[in-house]
Amino acid sequence: MTTFGEVKWEDNAPGEGKNSKDLWLRLESGPNEVRLLTQPFQYLMHKYKKEGDPGFGQKVYCSAIHGSCPLCDAGDKAKPRWLLGVIDRRTGTYKILDISWAVYQQIKTYAQNTKSWGDPTKYDLNIVVNKNGGATGYYTVQPVPKEPLSATDQQIKDNVDFDDLKRRVTPPNPEQVQKRIDKINGANSPSLVVAPTSSTSKPKAKPNGKPQVTPVSMDDDDESFPAYTG
Repeated sequence: MTTFGEVKWEDNAPGEGKNSKDLWLRLESGPNEVRLLTQPFQYLMHKYKKEGDPGFGQKVYCSAIHGSCPLCDAGDKAKPRWLLGVIDRRTGTYKILDISWAVYQQIKTYAQNTKSWGDPTKYDLNIVVNKNGGATGYYTVQPVPKEPLSATDQQIKDNVDFDDLKRRVTPPNPEQVQKRIDKINGANSPSLVVAPTSSTSKPKAKPNGKPQVTPVSMDDDDESFPAYTG
């Protein structure tokens, strides 16, 4: 059974609403200091691209919890991701941070180290982006020594819309997923093409017979997720 919604850091991992671009935190190269205000909200996501698209595809929520999913039926396995409500220390404002397993697992490690760190809402986190770090070094999460929230921080936390986060991770139904796929394809491109993932794609061969190495791209980890209803 897949899960979605708010989860605890100690748990094992297996929306709609306003969608302003300013609400999403886009991680920049180098340090990105944040303060977590919420527990992680989990959802399941596919990467999909239309035929002929040379890019990395677009995000599409998974509808399998409703009994079927067009992309699952096409053989693509959905991956878990998480939304977090945070304070962006660069701007001092509330943002939604969309993270993959790579970042989630590092935060979870600190959360479970109750002797030294524990609850990650009790201290800031510095998420360092190294675009030359490869798949394992692209993101590094570093804890910042504990200090309580300021009065301004607390006011931001008091105004967090938890219902908005819950809406954003609520799975669509299969018809909504198909509608989004059709929108991505456009009127003249009805074919289903699932974007290859690192676990399933094979390196392309060069004319000399050696595999062609594809550069690591994590750009999808910090792009805002459009509402699946369009």
